[in-house]
Amino acid sequence: MPTWKLHFKSGPSDVYRALSTPGGRSRYWADAPESDGTISFTFPDGSTTQARIEEAVQDRRYRFTWYDDRVLTFNLTPDEDGGTDLTVIGQDGPHLSDDVSILLRLKAWVDFGVDLRNHDDTRSTGYLDG
Repeated sequence: MPTWKLHFKSGPSDVYRALSTPGGRSRYWADAPESDGTISFTFPDGSTTQARIEEAVQDRRYRFTWYDDRVLTFNLTPDEDGGTDLTVIGQDGPHLSDDVSILLRLKAWVDFGVDLRNHDDTRSTGYLDG
């Protein structure tokens, strides 16, 4: 199981809000409204998928299943300086590069207010910044 770690200068509430709210996710990931524990992702290339929220513990953990059976778990730990250590546990599969790209965009958005997506529909499939 792949595990990634990222450090944020931002606190756990900011990181959690970016992960767990439609407004947060739309800033760095995709438009993703939520209803009855299901997130409906629509990506710039028009593709869609749904994710089922498995666990949501305010400022501590967020876990969902998407692409039918892939679980992503986000564990947030506050550090002594007010930042956040984020540990993400994923699953092997064809979307690993997507997972890493999402994490880098998350950090850019939460810590620096920068959207790293290219916003060019003709360059979304096969591009890391799509």
